[in-house]
Amino acid sequence: MRWIVAIIAVASAVFATLTLSSGIDVWAQTGPTPTAIAMPQATSTPAPAPVACTGIAATDARRAACGVVVSSTPRAITWQHEVTPIEAALATPRLAFRGTRPRVDSRPMDTVTVWHRDATTGAWQSWTSTPVGPFATLRAFEPGETYEVVASVDLDLSLAAVRTSVFSGARIVSLYGHPGVATMGALGTYATAGGAAAAVEDLVALYQPLSGETKVVGALHVITAVAQADAGWDGTYLGRMSMAAIAPYVEATLARGQLLFLDVQVGWSDPLAEVRALEPLLVEPHVHMALDPEFATKAKNWPPGESIGYLTPEQVNDVQYYLRDLSARAGVPSKVLVLHQFRSDMLYEPERIEQVAGVDLVIDMDGWGPPWQKLDGYLAYARAPYAEYAGFKLFYLWEVPVMSPAEVMALAHPPDYLIYQ
Repeated sequence: MRWIVAIIAVASAVFATLTLSSGIDVWAQTGPTPTAIAMPQATSTPAPAPVACTGIAATDARRAACGVVVSSTPRAITWQHEVTPIEAALATPRLAFRGTRPRVDSRPMDTVTVWHRDATTGAWQSWTSTPVGPFATLRAFEPGETYEVVASVDLDLSLAAVRTSVFSGARIVSLYGHPGVATMGALGTYATAGGAAAAVEDLVALYQPLSGETKVVGALHVITAVAQADAGWDGTYLGRMSMAAIAPYVEATLARGQLLFLDVQVGWSDPLAEVRALEPLLVEPHVHMALDPEFATKAKNWPPGESIGYLTPEQVNDVQYYLRDLSARAGVPSKVLVLHQFRSDMLYEPERIEQVAGVDLVIDMDGWGPPWQKLDGYLAYARAPYAEYAGFKLFYLWEVPVMSPAEVMALAHPPDYLIYQ
């Protein structure tokens, strides 16, 4: 009956007559959910250039091939990318208010209606964030199709490709550690990369039955730059694995359809410099990045291990910008950036950490202890406003008993990324 109510509402809706370049008058509701079928004749915008576009609304809307301004006048766009859920294409920061936000709790996509007319049947479909009525059957943008977009307020819209997230319909579970060092994590108990990759499949098998339609993906999380007590020749307090030593983990995870995380403990080095040095590996679609603020102690003038370190929002954002640009240049899916945290002071002013399009930011609750303490940390850090995705680490050696998969999955918001150390 909801659609009947919507149709009756036509009588009280406010309409505006819009005259397009063709001279044809069309009717469109000025509110976000039209109840009449518009027949706009607007000219399509130029096809976007994915590599040049940023995925940031305010930037792309000022580039002819990258974005548009959406308003109460229907705007035609032709989608040039793979099939993409409309909600993903209109998510922040791809869509943003051009002026003042109407309400503190309002979202840009809540002001938008998208219309599409089937070329064969002539039938109209619509999309809104709260679908109502018989026409509200549109779900995704499809390549080569033209859509009419209208909004009740002025918006900037990026037409960049929506980079595929590894978390789209998936949960990740990994083994963490450093090769050959069992005390640093479970990964180090396996003699070969292939052995570790095989073992993580046992964890996948435990979590898949508990995850419903969400696919569980295995991963190896390798500490490639280990904090040291001695400053070393370059003063960074880091011991780094060679590319040749990391290569077997790249190959083993690729062979099994798994992901690989390269973890840098930072020390006194520059996080961006360390990440850049790993570019030959990061261009691989399945290879991702992690930073450990605990050992970033240069600002405190203490060696790693003698004080708990921290990262600044500038350091984190610079790494995110780099990963975004790298994935665009390499033509690979979004990169994941994991930040470990078990104390509030490990991320300085975290509210200034940006959510960068093309990067999936995970905050991993990295502390060990009894379940109640871990869950407090999980809510405080992994579920904080600056955490795009939630990570949760479990410690085989230091937690007795280790929370079971069933206990973990019983959380109100189960982790997106599980790490077993």
